[in-house]
Amino acid sequence: MAILVAVSASSCDDPTAIEVRQLRITPEVALVLLGDTKTFSVEAFGSGGASASSAGVRWTTTDPTIATVGEDGELQAVTEGQTLLIAQLAATADTALVEVYDPPAVSTFQPGVSYFGRREYIEYIPGELPVVISAAHGGRLAPLEIPNRQGGTQVADQNTLQLTQAVRDALIDLTGLAPHMVLAHLDRAKLDANREVVEAAEGNPFAERAWHEYHDFIRAARSVISTNGEGIYLDVHGHGHPIRRVELGYLLSRDDLNRPDASISSLSYVLRSSIREIGRDSPTPFAEIVRGQVSFGGMLEAEGIPAIPSPDSPMPGDDPYFTGGYSTREHGSLLDTELVSGIQLEHHFSGIRDSDANRRAYAEILARVIRDYMLEHMGFFEPE
Repeated sequence: MAILVAVSASSCDDPTAIEVRQLRITPEVALVLLGDTKTFSVEAFGSGGASASSAGVRWTTTDPTIATVGEDGELQAVTEGQTLLIAQLAATADTALVEVYDPPAVSTFQPGVSYFGRREYIEYIPGELPVVISAAHGGRLAPLEIPNRQGGTQVADQNTLQLTQAVRDALIDLTGLAPHMVLAHLDRAKLDANREVVEAAEGNPFAERAWHEYHDFIRAARSVISTNGEGIYLDVHGHGHPIRRVELGYLLSRDDLNRPDASISSLSYVLRSSIREIGRDSPTPFAEIVRGQVSFGGMLEAEGIPAIPSPDSPMPGDDPYFTGGYSTREHGSLLDTELVSGIQLEHHFSGIRDSDANRRAYAEILARVIRDYMLEHMGFFEPE
């Protein structure tokens, strides 16, 4: 918060001759990891907002046991906690909030144990199955330290955290083993973890930290799976489109899926998809893997769950359809070296997400489909 003082008029052509009436520190809020440094800058302004010289500014912190700062604005994180950084020039000052954070060191993740990021905004429960399930948009935490995002979609996916947890429970009931699960507990108005970080967090350091934790946990789970071979990543969402069906996103656009099977079965479509690892070595035509009887959608339909793409709904036409978002691109097998294939699952509300009983009934179906799909296309489901 700037402190203003009255000054006399001076030349507007020479910043060094302008009396300083306001200072502004950048950034205003910072999260610094323990042992790291961060350099802050300061701008000086005179009457009417004219630029003034900040030469001679004095930097201090209100608690040097937490962080110290040098004459050049470089802050050194000393111990965990919060302090104010102060820039002062004559009778004018500004402050910035600094938090020093010491993330817990984890060398090995134990299945069934909840691991949390900072302030428990993000949760990771490791598993034994070669399956990762995540939910980015179902959280309800709305901390004041993170302002509401100004852009993008802010509507939360109702009950998708509960649905994801029900799928975990169903897989345990089916196999005795658990999948890896990653949940974002922040409200979507605070963080959209299914976007790249600039749009997802809009520059807030606490939201950015949660974004990195969310995706780092998914990477940790995929890394465990990849050491033993292939696996699958499922990103759980909810949609409000008028047609009640599960929309399966493989990073293939609506125009892509509106093409005939011969086109979709070409290598170019395989290499553009988030299930590249499944499609590139399979003897099954890729169109069958995407929308045939052995597709994820085909297996859902066989269990009585309408889905697209699938044998009954192979093409979206002009209907709304989600192709897959940031997480599917980042954590599927779009790159040649990735062994974990990814699918975005967009669920309608009524009959699937609307009650605990419906969530659990659908989760039992989805667990069977995951097992059957992996047996069909990977030749295994449970780890050896």
